[in-house]
Amino acid sequence: MPALTYLHRLEHPFGVHYACAASWGACYATRFDLAVVIAVLANFVAIISGNPLNAYTDVRNDIHTTDKRHLARAVQEIGARKVLALAIFEMIFALALAVAVSWKVAIGVGLVLVLYLAYNLEPIRLKRRGYAGPVVLAIAAGLLPSVTAYAAAGGEAEPAVWLVFSGVAALATGRALWWAVPDRAGDARVGSRTPAVLYGTRHAVNATIQLTVGGLLLVGGGLWFRFGLFWAAVGVVACSAFLLARDLPTARQQLRYGMSMAVVSTIVLAAIPLLA
Repeated sequence: MPALTYLHRLEHPFGVHYACAASWGACYATRFDLAVVIAVLANFVAIISGNPLNAYTDVRNDIHTTDKRHLARAVQEIGARKVLALAIFEMIFALALAVAVSWKVAIGVGLVLVLYLAYNLEPIRLKRRGYAGPVVLAIAAGLLPSVTAYAAAGGEAEPAVWLVFSGVAALATGRALWWAVPDRAGDARVGSRTPAVLYGTRHAVNATIQLTVGGLLLVGGGLWFRFGLFWAAVGVVACSAFLLARDLPTARQQLRYGMSMAVVSTIVLAAIPLLA
């Protein structure tokens, strides 16, 4: 796999997930003119720009999990300074695209970038700080891009839509907690105080389930208020399917197929306002 592809985590199914996260908010305003397309592109570039920065900081902090060893090879192949320069360029480019659309889009994309910087860089490095890490990831790669695309498409502040967006953020937080469990040993070795390290695997899994249930209630309620019971049931079933991956035999399979199910749920949520 090309180093740049892996560095940006664009391998399947992550690339599709980022594209969905960047664009699905616009589906709830059902408008796709040039300004919306540029806003979605700004979202996408902002989201993936966090991955080279994350790789650079992880390699500097000497992380040795199996997944991170592949990432370290990609950084070494390209060069650490070039990776950092690439992340900075992509962040500036994303912000420039956002400014070209509107001040609202610029604020949304700017907040995404600020959160990625806080997530990765010392002395803040929220990645090390318990629940702050998963929450920031969910907001930066889920809630803010959705709101930004929705605002760019002229969406109004409807309570039902905010319920859906908030539910998706809760689901994303739960998934971030769950996917940190396989990295628990590596995180503990380098002093990252993730919830799985601080409180144990069982606590992280239970928190994932609780957040998932809360997210499903919010998503289902929002879809019900706006589109009716049938579409609410479709959305809830799609968003809960990723939990089936918990029973797969290896962490790699859990991540791969759990992520694929998360992508399917995002596609379904994007399709509902277009089909209902």
